Amino acid sequence: MQPLSVDNAVEAGNWVDLVRTRARRQGNQEAYVFLDENGREADCLTFQELDNRARAVAERLTDTVGRGERALLLYPAGLDYVAAFFGCLYAGVIGIPLFAPGGNRSAHIDAIAADATAAAVLTTAEIVAAGDTGLSFSRLPHIATDTLGTAQGRGTAVAGIVAYLQYTSGSTSAPKGVVIDHAMSINHCGQLARAWQVDHESVVVSWLPHFHDYGQVNGVLLPVYAGCRAVLMAPTTFAKNPIRWLDAVTAYRGTHSGAPNFAFDLCVDKTTAAQRASLDLRSWRHVGNGAEPVRKATLDRFEATFAAHGLDGAVLTPGYGLAEATLVLTCGGSHERRVARRFDPQALGRRRAEIATAPGGVELVGVGAPVPGTEIAIVDPESGRILPDGVVGEIWAAGPSVSPRYWGKHDDSLRTFGARFAGGDTRWLRTGDLGFVYDGELFVNGRLKNMMIVNGVNYYLEDIEATAVGSAEALRAGGVLAFGVGEAAQERLALVAEYRAEGKVEPHQLAATMRDAVARRHGIAPITVVLIVQGAVPRTTSGKLRRQECRSEFLAGRLPEIYRWTEATTDTEPLTAVARVPANGPQPNSLPTMTELVRQGLLTQVSDWIATNAGPGAPAFDADRTLAEYGFGSVDQMNLHQQLEDWAGKQFAPELMWDAESIGAMARAIAEVLTGAEPGESSTAATQHEAVA
Repeated sequence: MQPLSVDNAVEAGNWVDLVRTRARRQGNQEAYVFLDENGREADCLTFQELDNRARAVAERLTDTVGRGERALLLYPAGLDYVAAFFGCLYAGVIGIPLFAPGGNRSAHIDAIAADATAAAVLTTAEIVAAGDTGLSFSRLPHIATDTLGTAQGRGTAVAGIVAYLQYTSGSTSAPKGVVIDHAMSINHCGQLARAWQVDHESVVVSWLPHFHDYGQVNGVLLPVYAGCRAVLMAPTTFAKNPIRWLDAVTAYRGTHSGAPNFAFDLCVDKTTAAQRASLDLRSWRHVGNGAEPVRKATLDRFEATFAAHGLDGAVLTPGYGLAEATLVLTCGGSHERRVARRFDPQALGRRRAEIATAPGGVELVGVGAPVPGTEIAIVDPESGRILPDGVVGEIWAAGPSVSPRYWGKHDDSLRTFGARFAGGDTRWLRTGDLGFVYDGELFVNGRLKNMMIVNGVNYYLEDIEATAVGSAEALRAGGVLAFGVGEAAQERLALVAEYRAEGKVEPHQLAATMRDAVARRHGIAPITVVLIVQGAVPRTTSGKLRRQECRSEFLAGRLPEIYRWTEATTDTEPLTAVARVPANGPQPNSLPTMTELVRQGLLTQVSDWIATNAGPGAPAFDADRTLAEYGFGSVDQMNLHQQLEDWAGKQFAPELMWDAESIGAMARAIAEVLTGAEPGESSTAATQHEAVA
């Protein structure tokens, strides 16, 4: 049988019809391949196997919950998630793509479960066996879908129009579930397939997480829509060893991929010439750069590094989108060179886009034109008036790919999805992002909504401000502002606070307290803390904070500063070194266990690594802190994970780092795994037969 064409796929009413059609016409064709951390095939699914496994999940699910109920999908990266997701669609149950529980992630899962009034959990047998987390979601019915067989004929009906809920990521903000229905997601995949030229011969290669909108659409939905092959791997596989992504493109002749900006920097910084020697990237036809600010320098470095290995720089395509619009709102055309311009920062502060005539301009990358069927407007956020080209305003979007609402949040939905122009009937999505059109290209240059993105993670600035205010009595709500500033290849956090002399706290002490509290609570370290004259934070006549104006004044050096701390200039006491084990081993009269020796060695490694990577503004080493409290994000932690594995000569699960309550607890858990010890084992180094070196 001939493959279903992309044009015919648009006519399908829902995802169940699409999968069934693929199973009938391309049943033996491989739909998904999953690679392990070494780049080897660990699992695969044909379209027929996907249909069978989805039916099995649906059969069990319909015996557990009713149609229209919500189910949490708690999975590590892998094809068990893919089968469970489509099983929810077959059963008419609204799936919620999430991640495996553990550590701080479990609390976030619990908040989502409550927001969605979830009725069941789909996961793996290993996670079920791990036991009760003590949180509310753990008391829901659990179904281990990897233990199910296949089914024929049951669980095939689709109830209602909602396909799944895409929960927005964030630091501590209340979770919001974006409603994604069958029609809008199928339409969106059709738009992307046409814009990106995806067909049944394409090969998607992706490491993006399935619980992120980019990973869900790019790696899970688009392959079914187009009837093509998807080669998937875990995000940790990429973060630990970026060459695995490029190796997979080479081995499978990958045609389409996408990643946040930081991933392209990692590919340059964390691969060697020897690793790159065997790459052949000539098959790539579209490589999207999105999900965080796109940097021209990043794309230029990536192109320069990999051009010798067949990369056509024209396939590097900046794009812009968000979960509320399924994924992508704009993208560049295939084989069109990206557009970058250097704008006058002072003019941007006045909401005008003017080309810089002097050094030091702000270089922005154009993110293309709207995908087919989507409308974009630049709007004055206060008056609701459409602005002309060259004027900065809020980006509004409308079209069949825009979600209708948040789940269960009527007022938030009206504010975000219900904007209208005077005399018009079209409902517009207020993205909360600032941008402008210049020479026909959309440029994104800030956020009206109070959020910044670092390494693909959203940080809500109001939450950070609240943490800073709560850290010291000398600070008051409305007197602290947080915002992102461009620094090197990514946004960095800046804090500005009004200093109250009557607070009786020295400025340097107050700045240290603020940055320490924010790093501990949010896992992101400020690059600078500025204390200014009381009453000098910019406000509107009604008292609202003017974040963008404050940021512009900060960048221009016009704030009435009393004290400024910056990461690069502040002296601090050196990190406290962990006592090293003597080279000739422990003394015979007090032999520690081998596990204890390894634990001490791990602490030494971590201490040295923090000293090298945290910068001069970091607090002294404290094993009771977490890595996040030193400001290290997920990519940093994966780099440390690789270093510790190299030091130990053995591998261990990165979850031992992510889920630990402190660095000390992390070192202890890793040491027990590396030595094969049970928790609390008392055997000594003298009785161990195998050391970790």
